[in-house]
Amino acid sequence: MKIAVEKINEIEVKLEENAAASLWDMDSFDVKFVDQIHLDCGFLRAGGEIIVNVIAATHRLITCSRCLEETVQDVSHAFTLSYEANHLGDYLEIDKEIREELLLNFPMKVLCKTDCKGICPRCGVNLNNQRCKCQVKPKLTE
Repeated sequence: MKIAVEKINEIEVKLEENAAASLWDMDSFDVKFVDQIHLDCGFLRAGGEIIVNVIAATHRLITCSRCLEETVQDVSHAFTLSYEANHLGDYLEIDKEIREELLLNFPMKVLCKTDCKGICPRCGVNLNNQRCKCQVKPKLTE
């Protein structure tokens, strides 16, 4: 997303844009960003500073770290960027900062749902879908 610095003033300037997720190179082993990244940004000048309020909505295909099932997630992330106006040129381009913010706030382990039960370590059954038929060995007492 790119805006002319001279257009940013004390009244917030709103811009919306869809960026192709494939061009942002954010995919990893267990996450694939699909479709578009929807950006909704508000640019505002506050003294010598430019404040950018960003809402980035993503659509991603993940492999759950517990149950190994693939699922689709729609995630929206809101954050604020700030820049010193006198250090900017004619244009402010913020795609790189948005990409970094999305990657830095991505969870270390992605889950299909917060209460995912995972898989049985013995038989590999997805415990979210069915009960395990493995027999638990009783503990020996001495």
